[in-house]
Amino acid sequence: VNISFQDVDEVEGQVKFYAPVFTGIRYKHARPVTDYVKVFNDRLGREGAIDSSRVAFSCNCILNYLYSELEGKKTDPFVGPVTFGEIAYQLLNQTLVYLEIMDV
Repeated sequence: VNISFQDVDEVEGQVKFYAPVFTGIRYKHARPVTDYVKVFNDRLGREGAIDSSRVAFSCNCILNYLYSELEGKKTDPFVGPVTFGEIAYQLLNQTLVYLEIMDV
C-alpha cells in the first residue's frame, strides 16, 4: 500500500500523509525514483501499447498528474479523470488504473 507524504514539519515533529495510516501495520520507504517523469512516461508507453479501443475507462491519481508534469499532455489511451488514487474504496496513492474489455 502506497501512502504518500503530504508534508513534513520538522519543527513540530509532525508528518502529514495523503492517505490514512493504521496502527499495527509496518510501513517502509520505497526506493527513490531519480526521474519520476521519465519513469512514468516509460511505463505509460509500455502500458499504452494496448489497443485503445479496448480501454473502457481509466482513472489516474492526482499525484501522478502533479509529479509527472502532465498538465497539457496526452496520456492516450488513458484519458479518464484525474482524481485521488482510490481503487474499490481503498485509497492507494500514485495509481493509474484502467478497465480493458476484450473478447475471449
